Amino acid sequence: MAAGARRLKTVSGRGGGDDNGIGKRLLMEVGNSEETLSNLLSDIQLTAQHHNTSSGLLNIPQIDALLRPSLQDHLHNQSIAQAHSQHPVGSFDIPSDDVRLPRDKPAIIEISSNGSGTGKTHLLYYITCVALLPSSWNGINLEGKESAVVFIDCDGRFDILRLSEVMESYIESRISLAIQFCESKQTPAAKDPMSEDIPDPPISSQAEDEEIKEYLTLLSSITPSDIVELAVYCLSHLHVYTPTSSSHFLDILSSIPEYLLSSPSFSSHGLPLSSVIIDGISAFYWLERASSASTTTPSMVFSDATTSQSTSAQDKKDETNQLPQKIIEDDMEPKLSLQARYDLIISHLLTITARFNNNTIITNTTIPTNSSHPISHNNTPVYPRHLPTCYTYSPTFLSARIILSKDVVAPFHADIGLLEAYKERNMRMEVVRKAGVSAWVEGAGVRKGEVGKKNGGWFWFWIGEDGVKVGAEDDD
Repeated sequence: MAAGARRLKTVSGRGGGDDNGIGKRLLMEVGNSEETLSNLLSDIQLTAQHHNTSSGLLNIPQIDALLRPSLQDHLHNQSIAQAHSQHPVGSFDIPSDDVRLPRDKPAIIEISSNGSGTGKTHLLYYITCVALLPSSWNGINLEGKESAVVFIDCDGRFDILRLSEVMESYIESRISLAIQFCESKQTPAAKDPMSEDIPDPPISSQAEDEEIKEYLTLLSSITPSDIVELAVYCLSHLHVYTPTSSSHFLDILSSIPEYLLSSPSFSSHGLPLSSVIIDGISAFYWLERASSASTTTPSMVFSDATTSQSTSAQDKKDETNQLPQKIIEDDMEPKLSLQARYDLIISHLLTITARFNNNTIITNTTIPTNSSHPISHNNTPVYPRHLPTCYTYSPTFLSARIILSKDVVAPFHADIGLLEAYKERNMRMEVVRKAGVSAWVEGAGVRKGEVGKKNGGWFWFWIGEDGVKVGAEDDD
């Protein structure tokens, strides 16, 4: 509601009673004889239409709509796995496929792509923004979750300035939507008050136009510094960790519950934990795999044993001095197998989820292949399978997968003439500018472009200089 606009006071009292007196009691609470019940209802209607939010898993409707079927399947598979573990074979009832998914059921989602530079981190930034922002601000519907986020940057690429840009761009887009909504509700006379050809609207419409005008004045008064101030406040509830090794990563995961519950430096007490985000779950996998392989490699045999013995001690000392400290510390710790290490990672994540009811969002990268868009036998993108089976195939861990692929713009054909290519330059530049990232939600629907299917398993997002835009398949 704009500054100086009418405000509804809190109406307290018992429920029930004489319904015929509700309107009169409301007017008495407002305390203004010129107010009418229709004006009050108009205020409420305008607010309800503008704040038509739907609480979802991520509060991103285009993604939430596609995640629901995958989460339903995951809940079914999880129930079967739990029944198997608790009862002998054949002595339990298989849960029904139509078991309703609880609205507050947390999810563990993997976002993957074939190689780097596809937009995984930018999608994480967008999800983080929505989680941190409030649901509304100055009467503007931001659709935020107003919560805390833990961001674990295993890849070492986290950029707080870029995240701030994405958040500020998101806020600006919501302000633009609010302005468009209000302008669409104005009468022709309010849009063009100087025109003599437009008849005066009814008195009730004039009052509503005045409300909208006041609100538009408020929206127009919001400055870039106001947006930055909101972004800085929200980012204070983002908690970033940068592990330097797999052991450090495990230490971070094990310390998160205590930090969230009892640390005096934790600035988000009173806010729910929306998500634990891990950017690069396999960042240390290849180092661990190479390290475990090197322990089984035979030592080099020298022809001169004396020379070997005299130089080996000094060589080892020099090599140790050149190694990063984190590698030296890792070598001093007991070695865990890859399977055991990822078992611990999964155990810690499930413990955090059970305690804080938060979502867990993980990025992963497939092993590069000759194909830029690998496709499985059933015509869907391929997800990473190189991590241990406890992570990749567990029916009780990952809830859903989102697989990204860049939209590729075909090059000029080989026999095109220079003049023809010059004529097509503007059209091609526009196509390149609009190219974004396609995202397939595993098990959520159909392939993009299938006839008769709307908003199947795909959504898309576009990364620009200012921020990130997320849309459904049929968005323009």
